[in-house]
Amino acid sequence: MIRLALLDDHPAVLAGLQRLLAPARDMEVLAAAADEVALARDLRGRLPDVLIVDYDPGRGDALALCRRVKARPGALRVLIYTAYASPALAVAARAAQADGLLDKSEPAPALLAAIRRIADGESVLPTVSRGEFEAAVARLEDTDLPIFAMLLDGAAILTIAEGLRTDEAEAARRA
Repeated sequence: MIRLALLDDHPAVLAGLQRLLAPARDMEVLAAAADEVALARDLRGRLPDVLIVDYDPGRGDALALCRRVKARPGALRVLIYTAYASPALAVAARAAQADGLLDKSEPAPALLAAIRRIADGESVLPTVSRGEFEAAVARLEDTDLPIFAMLLDGAAILTIAEGLRTDEAEAARRA
């Protein structure tokens, strides 16, 4: 059984996801919430296998949440499910150590397949061309390139902080 946690600030999306996932005999939604605090409360200590989290560029918190989740020992798998999928977001999702990125416009079978693949340990991140990667990197400040490289290598925030000779809060802000 694949245990899921859903995080999306739109109640209609959460309800739709729950209706879509309910018939899947190999999946169980443990909790669904609009924010991290409510999700943690609703999970009541139960550990999901896969976190499905919305990305909204106005909030941008999905990438930070993904980095925090993936920094924990025995980290769960993370699927970023968004209406804003793009090559630049795919690069950022990889840097945040997301296990998958899927556009909300994809049909339901694609979402179910992505969840199953991620639960099996596969990556479901779109391929990014060299040109798309270079365009995403070109938007970074020169001082952020080493941080980006460390994130792509899977470095933890503490390691990045040590490399920058700064505290974890500053490293997390810059990451």
